[in-house]
Amino acid sequence: MSQLAIRCHPCAPVSIDEVDEWLHEEVERLRDVAPHAALRLLHLSQTLPTGNADVGWIIELDSAGGEPPLDEEGLAQILRDLRLLGLQPTLFKAGVMVGSDFASNGADR
Repeated sequence: MSQLAIRCHPCAPVSIDEVDEWLHEEVERLRDVAPHAALRLLHLSQTLPTGNADVGWIIELDSAGGEPPLDEEGLAQILRDLRLLGLQPTLFKAGVMVGSDFASNGADR
């Protein structure tokens, strides 16, 4: 798992500002846990005739030196936390969509 992306789509009414703040703090925490990895948080929005609509976030994790950015337990934990925040996380691993049920059934696809 040298390259991961987690798409976070709101599936419940959530405060965009509060989730955005939590995600920034979580990315900083992950940087402390995995200093060898490059982490990026992207806020996704769509321009509509009535203004911008928030559509979610993407967290990108890219290892340096071949070490995985997170172990399986760390990855399962962040996916569970995202669900608790009212988001629907989808994991993309090395160009393959893994799915949002990764942590719920413990399967590594």
